[in-house]
Amino acid sequence: MGMIGSVLRSLTSGSIAKRRWTPAEVRELISRRKLTEASLAAEALHETIAQRALVALCLKGEVAFHEHRDADAERMFREALSRAPGLPDAHYGLALVLVEQGQEELAVLHAQFAANNGTEPRFSAQLGLCHVRRGSYALATTALTRATRLDPLDKASWSNLGIALRARRDVGGARAALRRALEIDPGFTTARSNLEALEADVAAGGKPVAQDEQAADSDSSPHLEEVRRLRATGDLMRAIEECEAIYLAHPDDGLTAIELFELYREQGDTQTGIDALRAYLSVHPDDTNVVSVLGRALVKEKEYRQGKPLVESALQQWPNDVRLLLAMADIRQEQDRFADAGVLIEKACEIEPSATNRAHLATSLVARYRYREAIELIDELLAEWPHMAEELLAMRVHALTHAGRHDEALPILDRAIAEAPREPIRRFPRATIHLLHERYAEGWDDYAMRTLSSVKHLRMLPFPMWQGHEPLEGKTILLLAEQGLGDQVMFASCLPDLLARSPTRVIVEVVDRVAPTIARSFPTCEIVATRQDNSFDWVVGLGRIDYFIAIGDLPRLFRRRHEDFPAHQGYLRADPDRVRYWREQLAARGPGPYIGVSWRGGNEATRRALRTMDVLQLAPLVQGKRAEWVCLQYGDVKDDLARTAAHGMPLHYWAESIKVLDDFAALITALDLVITVCNTTVHYAGALNRPVWIMAPRIPEWRYGLHSKVLPWYPSSRVFRQDETENWQRVLETIDDEFKAWRRKRDQAHG
Repeated sequence: MGMIGSVLRSLTSGSIAKRRWTPAEVRELISRRKLTEASLAAEALHETIAQRALVALCLKGEVAFHEHRDADAERMFREALSRAPGLPDAHYGLALVLVEQGQEELAVLHAQFAANNGTEPRFSAQLGLCHVRRGSYALATTALTRATRLDPLDKASWSNLGIALRARRDVGGARAALRRALEIDPGFTTARSNLEALEADVAAGGKPVAQDEQAADSDSSPHLEEVRRLRATGDLMRAIEECEAIYLAHPDDGLTAIELFELYREQGDTQTGIDALRAYLSVHPDDTNVVSVLGRALVKEKEYRQGKPLVESALQQWPNDVRLLLAMADIRQEQDRFADAGVLIEKACEIEPSATNRAHLATSLVARYRYREAIELIDELLAEWPHMAEELLAMRVHALTHAGRHDEALPILDRAIAEAPREPIRRFPRATIHLLHERYAEGWDDYAMRTLSSVKHLRMLPFPMWQGHEPLEGKTILLLAEQGLGDQVMFASCLPDLLARSPTRVIVEVVDRVAPTIARSFPTCEIVATRQDNSFDWVVGLGRIDYFIAIGDLPRLFRRRHEDFPAHQGYLRADPDRVRYWREQLAARGPGPYIGVSWRGGNEATRRALRTMDVLQLAPLVQGKRAEWVCLQYGDVKDDLARTAAHGMPLHYWAESIKVLDDFAALITALDLVITVCNTTVHYAGALNRPVWIMAPRIPEWRYGLHSKVLPWYPSSRVFRQDETENWQRVLETIDDEFKAWRRKRDQAHG
């Protein structure tokens, strides 16, 4: 790091003299192998450190680990987790021990949890190491890239990144990462030996992966010729020193500030480069060129809120700048404004139809459900740029899957998994296809691998994970909540199977909105209502836990064949008093029958547009029918209800019945029939054994399968499927005919 970078780093870190040790200072002692001093320093942490005693315990565990006292280290980390099950430091420490014990999969889960819940570079560095040890090089690349961004001076992460990139045949990227490790420490023998092995690969016929040429951020400057010569030779340290000297001599030269940023970015220290640009703009706020570079850099670092005004400002001056258009598209995608993002990307491709920009367009087409166009574009790119195969094939599989072209997608996934069986990221897409086709054994086995590839939602506890074969008699098992409300209701259908294994205690975590209904329905279980976060404070005080399992893993054990789905008569139980209340409310509105309807489903990530219809499309079904129609739609329905009333199809609506899900269960129990798109309403109605007619898109989410007319999860269900994408008319016509028949049969039954 150059002089300016050091100054900026010291200013941003706010270093001051301390009377007590900080955890970072203790870890610095550990890194210098001053382990005795580190152990003593851990006892003298600053009083303001949050969870000071537990952090000290973890630091002592790290000392023990580096002293090769793995048993002592593991005991300390587990003791910390027994008192704070969501403590990232302890999960990180446990990952240190487990990976050295050869338990790479378990180590990945603990390291991923730490990385998800802490910002320290070492968490991502350890996660990357675990993936490298396991042979999951794509996931290792993601974790180690993040680690090097957070700590550009972490030579081990740069070296491990080089190993991962070499395994993925990215020779150019691997070479840059390994050289960076050696710049930090010229005596780093591991990086040097890996670089020598890489160069041997190249000599034997390997080639760096080609990339599109990227336009430089700075124009030519008479001051920067020597800087660029040094940069071209790979001598980044001297280039940075030279550039900083020029910047100090010419502090009003924005091009030099940009060059300095690019050098720091190339070195892997993007944050210091960003700080340099900010320092320049604090004196020269109207330099649009620097505004543009800083805005785009912030967006790339996912600092969307800070980058947005800068990108918008620069676009006013350069509305056809491709890099700014793509940065603004990234911002719009982060806001779930995929259509707006698509317009920007299409404009960028018209101006500059490079392979990289067209790949951006393919991604946008997939996000907007334009799968056929996306597949055609991806095939064009693969023909022109075969080196982009890894990235594009994953996108192609996604598009093929949602386009219903599973016979094409499945062989691609099978080959990818056969070639890299330790890479879990292809397993979930294959699980989706198998589960859609109701091949449950294959689907659930792949679905179980989702935890190894999770980057956001993984939740982990320090207890043994139940695999299904361990006896549960006399044991306590804890079930972790996962995914959405409807999923938790659906997976709860496996609780009777678990209870049949005769555990002494079954503790079930349930998101608070669902908990009252689950507690009533499974009185022998101990239900813990939570916000489904990662603090896990509620675990403390539960007593001995022998095993835990995510509730989403139960089907892998209990629903491996179609015959394993029970013909239940409903496993949820609504509050009888509230059911009576809602029956009274309904009776006051008319004689019935009482039909609940819902017309919106999902979110942008789960293809809301394909699962949703305009409420007025229900008009032919609702208008003119002797029935009382009840709105079961969650979310803001004010405008929809006003429109239905104006078109002669008023819907009864009680907001409290949607907000309070226990009331939702009672209202559904009081209804005669539910007609809904694919959303949480399906799961509540089916679990309550109420007749539910499901309007499914042509290619639904995996839960709904492709073929069954009755969902195996819910015997009281019927599925009406689109025969063409986004064509709800045929579905509604069929339901209308079925409703008339249902009404005649009901009238006959009631005399």
